[in-house]
Amino acid sequence: MTAQEKKLRKKRLVKQRESLLERAKEHRLKAETEKGRKDTTPDYWLGEAERFEEQAKKKNEILKKLDRKK
Repeated sequence: MTAQEKKLRKKRLVKQRESLLERAKEHRLKAETEKGRKDTTPDYWLGEAERFEEQAKKKNEILKKLDRKK
Protein backbone atom coordinates (compact mmCIF):
# COMPACT_ATOMS: atom_id res chain seq x y z
CA MET A 1 0.00 0.00 0.00
CA THR A 2 1.50 3.30 -1.06
CA ALA A 3 1.59 6.45 1.04
CA GLN A 4 -1.09 8.02 -1.14
CA GLU A 5 -3.40 5.03 -0.68
CA LYS A 6 -2.87 5.12 3.10
CA LYS A 7 -3.67 8.82 3.18
CA LEU A 8 -6.85 8.32 1.19
CA ARG A 9 -7.89 5.36 3.33
CA LYS A 10 -7.36 7.36 6.50
CA LYS A 11 -9.38 10.27 5.08
CA ARG A 12 -12.20 7.91 4.09
CA LEU A 13 -12.27 6.25 7.53
CA VAL A 14 -12.41 9.61 9.31
CA LYS A 15 -15.30 10.72 7.12
CA GLN A 16 -17.15 7.45 7.69
CA ARG A 17 -16.65 7.68 11.46
CA GLU A 18 -17.97 11.24 11.58
CA SER A 19 -20.97 10.28 9.46
CA LEU A 20 -21.82 7.32 11.69
CA LEU A 21 -21.64 9.45 14.82
CA GLU A 22 -23.87 12.09 13.21
CA ARG A 23 -26.42 9.43 12.26
CA ALA A 24 -26.35 8.04 15.81
CA LYS A 25 -27.00 11.53 17.17
CA GLU A 26 -29.97 11.96 14.80
CA HIS A 27 -31.41 8.60 15.81
CA ARG A 28 -31.13 9.40 19.52
CA LEU A 29 -32.97 12.65 18.87
CA LYS A 30 -35.71 10.77 17.01
CA ALA A 31 -36.05 8.35 19.93
CA GLU A 32 -36.66 11.28 22.27
CA THR A 33 -38.99 13.35 20.08
CA GLU A 34 -40.98 11.02 17.81
CA LYS A 35 -43.78 8.78 19.01
CA GLY A 36 -43.04 6.07 16.50
CA ARG A 37 -45.13 3.66 14.51
CA LYS A 38 -45.30 -0.12 14.28
CA ASP A 39 -41.74 -0.65 13.08
CA THR A 40 -40.06 2.58 14.24
CA THR A 41 -40.47 2.67 17.98
CA PRO A 42 -38.13 4.61 20.28
CA ASP A 43 -36.40 1.31 21.12
CA TYR A 44 -35.73 0.80 17.42
CA TRP A 45 -34.14 4.26 17.11
CA LEU A 46 -31.97 3.67 20.19
CA GLY A 47 -30.88 0.30 18.86
CA GLU A 48 -29.90 1.84 15.54
CA ALA A 49 -27.95 4.58 17.33
CA GLU A 50 -26.03 1.97 19.33
CA ARG A 51 -25.17 0.04 16.16
CA PHE A 52 -23.89 3.19 14.47
CA GLU A 53 -21.77 4.04 17.52
CA GLU A 54 -20.32 0.51 17.54
CA GLN A 55 -19.40 0.83 13.86
CA ALA A 56 -17.77 4.20 14.58
CA LYS A 57 -15.69 2.59 17.36
CA LYS A 58 -14.47 -0.05 14.91
CA LYS A 59 -13.47 2.66 12.42
CA ASN A 60 -11.63 4.45 15.23
CA GLU A 61 -9.71 1.29 16.12
CA ILE A 62 -8.65 0.85 12.49
CA LEU A 63 -7.46 4.47 12.41
CA LYS A 64 -5.39 3.91 15.55
CA LYS A 65 -3.78 0.85 13.97
CA LEU A 66 -2.92 2.86 10.86
CA ASP A 67 -1.34 5.60 12.99
CA ARG A 68 0.76 3.05 14.92
CA LYS A 69 2.14 1.49 11.75
CA LYS A 70 3.83 4.73 10.67
